[in-house]
Amino acid sequence: MISDIVCEYLVKRKLSPTELGQAAGVAGLGLLLTWFFRSVGVLIDRTGMMSLLLFLVGAGLTVFFVRMALMVEYEYTIVNGEMTVDRIRAQSSRKSLLDLNVKHIEKMGKYDETAVAALGKVKVLDYCADKANPDTYYAFYKDEKTNINTVLLFTANQKMLDALKASVSATVYREAFRK
Repeated sequence: MISDIVCEYLVKRKLSPTELGQAAGVAGLGLLLTWFFRSVGVLIDRTGMMSLLLFLVGAGLTVFFVRMALMVEYEYTIVNGEMTVDRIRAQSSRKSLLDLNVKHIEKMGKYDETAVAALGKVKVLDYCADKANPDTYYAFYKDEKTNINTVLLFTANQKMLDALKASVSATVYREAFRK
């Protein structure tokens, strides 16, 4: 009998003020370009049909790009000790960000800035909903491909933690969740 451990979890990313500013910039630029192309349409076609068409196309593209910038979700999947992280934009575009063998995790626990800073100079992969979320965890590991110490920030529920417990070293799990 084969026993597979499968766990999936989807979280919506909360946008930082910087990301909201970028989305506002995309919206402003899109509306400015829409208005410009509408003006060009008025000069080319005196009936007004081309200007209306260019305005509607520009507004539609602006909404599309702002939606892609604002709606970001992360999906974590754990299957038999392999963790994958995918980014989903606007519920339509999926990109695989990370494939991690959970056995390579050397240290993990609830996210705390001082705990991550104590790990030294590391590459931080921020794939969590929000750093202030109480369900945000970190996992420290050495990347196999680049040989760089890396910290993964992710948001997990109890089912995901139980799936990690089955694959991660018992010492690492015990140190992470002792009270």
